[in-house]
Amino acid sequence: MAEGFYRWFSRRRLTGFGVARRRRIERSRLALLHRYVTPPGDFLEIGPGDGSLAAAAVTAGWRYCGVEASPVLAARLRERRLSVKEAWAPPIPAADGSCDVVYADQVLEHMSGIDAARELVAEAVRALRPGGVCVVVVPDYLKEREFFWDVDYTHNFVTTERRVRQLLLDGGFHVETMVRSIGAATGLARDGLAAGALFMNVPGIDAVSRYTHTEDLVFRIRKNLFETLAFVARKPQ
Repeated sequence: MAEGFYRWFSRRRLTGFGVARRRRIERSRLALLHRYVTPPGDFLEIGPGDGSLAAAAVTAGWRYCGVEASPVLAARLRERRLSVKEAWAPPIPAADGSCDVVYADQVLEHMSGIDAARELVAEAVRALRPGGVCVVVVPDYLKEREFFWDVDYTHNFVTTERRVRQLLLDGGFHVETMVRSIGAATGLARDGLAAGALFMNVPGIDAVSRYTHTEDLVFRIRKNLFETLAFVARKPQ
């Protein structure tokens, strides 16, 4: 089941621009994390995908382990000599209090509903040591609206700043910060890109794209302007 579920992801190939963009995003996310916790320590990533963050985390000095549901992607990570456990989350396959960081980028929105989302947060609390940090990166539904559903058919749990913040607080975390970004852009740069994204949602643009056979181009532009919310939350001492 997992192999079929992630087949589209395992077969995709990024362009040179896409690879460079992904690396910039990973560097910015690690820099955000390192404001609150620094290596060495035990770093557990849920859903590492192609392992771009994993390599950066290892280089930074973390003892890295990934949790990946796809057999294809898990095998690729092992080929790169990365530690990986092939499993679905939740539950998180880690001992109580064994991690300094739990990292979940574009994972929470794939939960089947509120119960699964709560379980994922509870599992992160359980796996972290006191004072450990959880990084949760999710799409902003309030910006993306219909595209939240169209970009990935496996999106189930609606993620907004308020909903995710409440979820983390109720789960026992203290939210240290939340950063909005489009790609690696934050602040005014993000605001400018968000303003530009409005033009991609002008009524009628989908109809025009169908007639001009530019649906894929419109989709790619929207995806590159996709906004995410990065939460850094700490487990109390």
